[in-house]
Amino acid sequence: MYSALIVNHFIDPEFVGDIASPQIEFEIGNSVCGDRIRVQVNTVAGVVNDIAYRAWGCATSIATGDIFCESVKDASLSDLSARSDHEIEAMMGELEPSQHHCIHILNELHRTLITEAQAKGAL
Repeated sequence: MYSALIVNHFIDPEFVGDIASPQIEFEIGNSVCGDRIRVQVNTVAGVVNDIAYRAWGCATSIATGDIFCESVKDASLSDLSARSDHEIEAMMGELEPSQHHCIHILNELHRTLITEAQAKGAL
């Protein structure tokens, strides 16, 4: 069973798509279930001002991409780097045991964004 949060982000995602010339682009995947999420980001003065994603996998992982984008849009990269695992986990709401792998995906999306931003000099 899917929570209302997952259903809403799966059925009506706000951030699905592509950015014409992203400053930062990365893809993460889960080798156990095969889910993949590609993220494209632009920043201005250390703040995420444009973000889009494409996801392949279960409904929960597709919703995870949208939840991630919503949570980082208009946020400063320095604030995002300070997010705790507990804060990130709470973004997913109630999940069934079979959906818990998406918590790891969301954590990895956050970690990879910060790593890529540092590598590109955006942080």
